[in-house]
Amino acid sequence: MPETQAVNEKLDMATAFAMASHDIKNSLGVLLKDINNINERCDVGSCVMRSHCADMEYEVRRINNNLVKMLTLFKLGAGDYLLNVDAHSVRDFLDEMMLEQAVLMGQKGIGYEIACEPDLYWYFDRNLMTGVMGNAISNALRYTRDRLLITAEASVEGLKIAVEDNGSGFPAFMLEQQAEFLRPESGFLNNNTGLGLYFTQQVLDLHQHDALHGRVVLDNGGALSGGRFSILLP
Repeated sequence: MPETQAVNEKLDMATAFAMASHDIKNSLGVLLKDINNINERCDVGSCVMRSHCADMEYEVRRINNNLVKMLTLFKLGAGDYLLNVDAHSVRDFLDEMMLEQAVLMGQKGIGYEIACEPDLYWYFDRNLMTGVMGNAISNALRYTRDRLLITAEASVEGLKIAVEDNGSGFPAFMLEQQAEFLRPESGFLNNNTGLGLYFTQQVLDLHQHDALHGRVVLDNGGALSGGRFSILLP
C-alpha cells in the first residue's frame, strides 16, 4: 500500500472516530433528558421507577464520561489539545462538580461533604480536571454505601484533592499494582477502572511546576474507612 494512501486512511479513521463519538454524545444527551423527564413525573415516595432511573442515569453518565476521556486522549495524542492553565477557586470547582451529581445522589440516598478553604486557589486546566474529578466521583458513587467526602488542601508538595467513600475500599491487587494501571498496555484495555486511571495520569503529567509532575494515589482508610482516590497537583 502506498505511504500516502496509508496516511489518508489513518486520517479518515481518525475523522470517522471523532464524528461518531460526537454523534454518540448527542444521543446520550437525549437519553439523559428523557430519564430526567421520567424522574420529574415520578412520585418521590412511591414510584419504584426512580431507583431504576437512578441506575440508568449513572450508566449513561459513565458511558458519556468514558467517551469524553477517549476523545480527550485522542486530541492529546494527536497534539491537537491546547492546554489552558489558569487560576481557579478550588472550592467553587468542587461545588460545581458535586452539583452535577446532586439529582443522582439524591435518588440513591448518598450524602456528601466538601472540606476545602473558601480562599484556596490553584492553577490548572479546568476542562481536563473536570474529566479527572468526574471519573473519581463516578467511581466513588459506584462503590460507596451512602456517603462521600471530598477534601482539598495546599501543602509544600502542591494541591492535594481526595475523594473518599465509605464502601469496602479498593481491592488489594489494585493497590499493589496501581502503577501498572497507569500504563495503557497493561491497564485500561482490560479493566473498567484502568481507563480512568490512565486518563488521570495523562492529565496530571501535563500539570507540572519546577520539573514536578502531578500524580495519583489509591489507598484505603481515611475519614470514612473506605476507598480514597487522591491526586496531587504541583
